[in-house]
Amino acid sequence: MVDIPPPPVLPDDENRHLHCQMAVELPIQDVIEAAVAAGWSEAEALAAIIEVADNLMLANVNNAELDALLKAMKRKLE
Repeated sequence: MVDIPPPPVLPDDENRHLHCQMAVELPIQDVIEAAVAAGWSEAEALAAIIEVADNLMLANVNNAELDALLKAMKRKLE
């Protein structure tokens, strides 16, 4: 498991996303280096990371929408 520092700011801080980017940058660079060492090009590794991140974000949004729908249905059944 990778060591990523906890957020140094509160959830409502306007720069929280920048702190998160800084926290994950080095581990992502390590993943890219490992992919290149395994024979992938840097561009391939970067593209793969972007696609995986995009898919995870889409899944996260879909899960949140599904959770909201299930909660609404449960309230109607009660």
